[in-house]
Amino acid sequence: MTAQELKMFRAALKHLPFYGISLKDFAEQIHLRPHTLYNYICGQRPSYKHYQYILYVLERDYPAAVAESREMIKQGGKIYNE
Repeated sequence: MTAQELKMFRAALKHLPFYGISLKDFAEQIHLRPHTLYNYICGQRPSYKHYQYILYVLERDYPAAVAESREMIKQGGKIYNE
């Protein structure tokens, strides 16, 4: 995963609450602990296996969050915790 992909991944996780699901509920849905997702948002690199799985679920269930984060990255929007 490149730095751009990692930025998009973190931004998509940050935007989940705006699409009707909290990070805690999303973590339970994908069988992870909530603090794991918070760590990924705050700078820890996920394993490739976790990255692929979480991105797959995001694209399947919350495509608008992924699309918005990609658009923000393209437009050069400020992503916190970079």
